[in-house]
Amino acid sequence: MSEQEGVSRRSVLIGAGAAAGTLGVSGAGLRWALTENSSAQPQSLLDETSVVTTSCAPNCRGKCPLNVYVRDGQVKFVEPQMTDDEQYRRACLLGQSHIQRVYSPKRLKYPMKRADWSPENPNPEGRGEDAEFQRISWDEALDYIADEMKRVRQEYGPESVFFHTGSGDNGLGTTWFGRLRNMFGGTGQGWSIDSNVGVGFNRVTGYGYFLPPTNESEDWVNAKTIIVWGSDILASQFQHDASKILDAVEAGAKLVVVDPVYTMTASKADLWLPIKPGKDVHLGLGMIHTVLEEEIYDAEFLRERTTAGALVRKDTGKWLRMKDLPDGGEEDERFVGVDRESGEPVALEPDTYADVELFGEYEVGGIEGSTGLTLLENHVSEYTPESVAETTGLAAEDIRTTARWLATRGPGGVCPSYAVGRYKYGHVFGQTYAILMGLTGDYGKSGTLHSQHPSGTSMWSGDYGSPEGAEGSAYLRMHELPDAFENGDPHPLKVVYGMESNMLVNQFPDRQQWIDVLENVDLFVMADFHKTPTVQHADIILPAAHWFEREDISDAWGSHPHISYRQQAHEPLWEARDDYFMINDLAEKLGYEDLFLGDKRAELEKVAANDPRFDFEELREKGNIRVSDNVIKYTEPFPTDSGRIEIYDEDKPVEDEGTSLEFPRPIESRTADDHELADDYPLMFMQKHSKWRIHSQWADNTMVRKFDPEPRLDIHPDDAAERNIDDGEYVRVYNDRGEMVVKAKYNEGMQPGLVNTDQGWWTEDFIEGNLQDLTHTDVNKLAPTFAFYDVRVEVESAPAEIDTSMYTDQDQAGWLGDSIEGGENR
Repeated sequence: MSEQEGVSRRSVLIGAGAAAGTLGVSGAGLRWALTENSSAQPQSLLDETSVVTTSCAPNCRGKCPLNVYVRDGQVKFVEPQMTDDEQYRRACLLGQSHIQRVYSPKRLKYPMKRADWSPENPNPEGRGEDAEFQRISWDEALDYIADEMKRVRQEYGPESVFFHTGSGDNGLGTTWFGRLRNMFGGTGQGWSIDSNVGVGFNRVTGYGYFLPPTNESEDWVNAKTIIVWGSDILASQFQHDASKILDAVEAGAKLVVVDPVYTMTASKADLWLPIKPGKDVHLGLGMIHTVLEEEIYDAEFLRERTTAGALVRKDTGKWLRMKDLPDGGEEDERFVGVDRESGEPVALEPDTYADVELFGEYEVGGIEGSTGLTLLENHVSEYTPESVAETTGLAAEDIRTTARWLATRGPGGVCPSYAVGRYKYGHVFGQTYAILMGLTGDYGKSGTLHSQHPSGTSMWSGDYGSPEGAEGSAYLRMHELPDAFENGDPHPLKVVYGMESNMLVNQFPDRQQWIDVLENVDLFVMADFHKTPTVQHADIILPAAHWFEREDISDAWGSHPHISYRQQAHEPLWEARDDYFMINDLAEKLGYEDLFLGDKRAELEKVAANDPRFDFEELREKGNIRVSDNVIKYTEPFPTDSGRIEIYDEDKPVEDEGTSLEFPRPIESRTADDHELADDYPLMFMQKHSKWRIHSQWADNTMVRKFDPEPRLDIHPDDAAERNIDDGEYVRVYNDRGEMVVKAKYNEGMQPGLVNTDQGWWTEDFIEGNLQDLTHTDVNKLAPTFAFYDVRVEVESAPAEIDTSMYTDQDQAGWLGDSIEGGENR
């Protein structure tokens, strides 16, 4: 596509009402663009304007409190809301473009039923991109859902109703949903996304599932070395967390970025380590080797808070416990070390300094053993920086420098994102860096970091979700769902009610598999406020209210320590409804008349009463309240058998490749150089998070599409030249699973052999295929997690007959949808 055509494309987006000017333009200008015969003119924001407090809470790290300016019943302007601390007054382009979401041409307006669906003949083959829908009333829609849920409960059992949720909003919608699910006895959803690295970290510390807890971001300024590992935090978390990284750098911290891509964050680094994809454990072990070889470990911390000086029995490979000794108590489970002066056995207490030997082999009570640190030193002996340099694609001296900075400059830490966990065996990296930080003593101190975002600040709902007389819920993790849909194992799933999610048909890997297995479902319901690809595959569509159109409470669960109150800006447009009232009315039709109060504010107050850290009325008055949380994490004994960081895993868990993980060992799937697909598909394919979307949200936002109009393939010029691909040319990206057609974009920040298309694009945005047609649902054994980055592809010029007019023809802008018409409440 020529540059002139690109300019024309951008022009048509703006001219079609995509932008309505800059973010500061009032809602009147936007309304003018969305109505055919509007005479509205831009007006001053200073006259007769009310301000309501709310919050932005998709699945990003911001959860930013916002002020919304309303005049004449319309949202006119959005800005960051002041909190108790100026450092948390933040908002990004996406949060400030909610006007375009509220008044989007693609809003769902009315309850709809797929035209060829009926309870008697569900016709699942009729679902898909060509499905047509007809308008029905709310009563009809909820009657259909309630009747099918009752029928399925009678025929298959209550667990055959799947209550599907995503991460589209951090209000209390899923709280109401969970209460109904538990009462009904349906199946809830466990996670198989991003839960990889945290599980490995947990194996060492007892903490972590997604990512481990870390100090609140306000403390990050005290870090002396920050290793951002596999995260472009300045692009994906620039509202709060990235600012704290920059504060630390300004205060003198060294910033290291480990990433195969030269990202915005890498551009700010003191040292960028362009690691080869999937080689993270090699690098971590090389750093551990350096710390031990150069004796720059924190000996005091190791003796006080780890099992470095505890003995591992030679005969059993288990930790030596006091009960194993002739004069030990029969139930004394404390680990045993050897006193440095007396040579006598010492019981290791949690968080208690013991002057024990850190290295060596000893015989205690007739039992031979080696210290945990000795076994670790032996394990990493082959992983010298020089030996892992070629494997990782890094310079040995850079590996040593990184380890030295972490170990000798004062408190610091490793900040991984979920990216490393998107390789099949990413949990081994979690185990690796947990041990590394144990050696450097980076736990429980000001300035220590353990992940790319802080945790905590979640609202406590107590037992609200488990009402008296509830059946309780079954749970299936995401990777287990296809077998349940297709084969009824462990039980069939016949009704799906989904909300706040575009995962099933857009975000899950191996997209076609999900479309196929959903044909076994009799009723598929989706509640949303935009017509996403997943909504398009539903049988019944429920139009949800935008966040600004409902009263709610949201929490931050990271990034900033506040609970926020959402004041309603105006009534839901058209016939959209608050999720609370959808679920309340459905509960009544299911016979649970007393499950909810029917009064949302009273319900909010009921839930909030479970959290003693704030008062609901004060929250309503102030808009946001800071709640207490531990700024410094890991100050208590670790929830492990010893109460300490356990650098050796006596359970020796075995991965599905037969690898024993008493210590971390590199395991690779498709990133392995000798993988069986490497010759046919030599390029590794990843799908980075984009600063223009939160997963798939904002993919159809007209303001944002001005800046990011179409999906592209980032490719290094050398890889492109090898395939005779020009910059800006449309290409076919394919493997043994599927294909997509997108525009190639030369990017020297991608290392040769690695290509990327940002995740979150909708199916309709691709000229052909979808990036999730390239992915697979392979998971590991110990921490089953979808491996979105463990993908191989090949790239070639797109066939000449491919129709690219949706982007190259300035008259084509179908993704904008139709102009808004109708709507009594508009």
